[in-house]
Amino acid sequence: MDINSIKSIKPGNQLPKKLLAIFFSIAVIIGAFIFLNNLNNSAKDTVDIVVIKSSGGLPAKTQITKDNIMKYSIIKKEFKEDMITYDKVDTVLDKYSLYYIRNGDPIYYDQITDEKPLQNEWLYELEKDYEVLTVRYDYLECGGDILRPGDLVRVRVTYTEENPMQQPANGMVYGGSQKTKKTEILFDSIRVKDLINSSGHSIYEVIKEVLKLNDKQRQETMKSREFLQSVKAESLLLAATKEQVNKYAKLNGQQDAVFTFTILSRDGNDEVLDQLPVIEKEVESWITESGTRD
Repeated sequence: MDINSIKSIKPGNQLPKKLLAIFFSIAVIIGAFIFLNNLNNSAKDTVDIVVIKSSGGLPAKTQITKDNIMKYSIIKKEFKEDMITYDKVDTVLDKYSLYYIRNGDPIYYDQITDEKPLQNEWLYELEKDYEVLTVRYDYLECGGDILRPGDLVRVRVTYTEENPMQQPANGMVYGGSQKTKKTEILFDSIRVKDLINSSGHSIYEVIKEVLKLNDKQRQETMKSREFLQSVKAESLLLAATKEQVNKYAKLNGQQDAVFTFTILSRDGNDEVLDQLPVIEKEVESWITESGTRD
């Protein structure tokens, strides 16, 4: 440093400000070094967790196996206590996902369950005094896509009733009978527990499987011809009492019996399967596509 320049410093010069700027710059450099050093150390301090590796994600109620999970390392700072670490992977295997989990997402304890998903779980909740009655019906004459599991319907039956002809007052006996058409209410109100398609599969289960998929897969599936056919019902599963089943069996034996179904109000009915917003939006396109393909 030039001694003469130091000697030339006079009070009021900018030296204090310059020194402050130098000290500040040194502090910033030291701080940045410490930050980067800590960041580097944090990156080295990692935790291995269990994540989903299936390309399409893991659908809801799917069994977790070694084929659909993998180990993934994250920095300790990003780790959350309810994430499942890979050293506890055995606690995940053979469990079931409660809902859809995306590819690459970590698995949390509250996302899995030990309970195996039940097929047609409503059967396990059916009252003991009730039976499941299968009745064929016309899909288009009973609301088409509007009718859902949980709906209440009224069923009428029209049939020919044959009565012996009345005998005349003169006592003469004549043979023959009188036939009249008769319509009566078979079931005033009976609940639809499920709908069956032409392959004998539960539409309730078909819809549940579709809802397990991610948005893209669901949309692709719902636009397919196979799906349109799989949700077209041909029979109803009704929750009936023994007396109702006996009455149906008797009238169903009539050769010309015709059954008419009407849907009752949903007001106050909280059992309707009303969790299909995506499928509801597709109803119009189903009808359009079905019409053009037929």
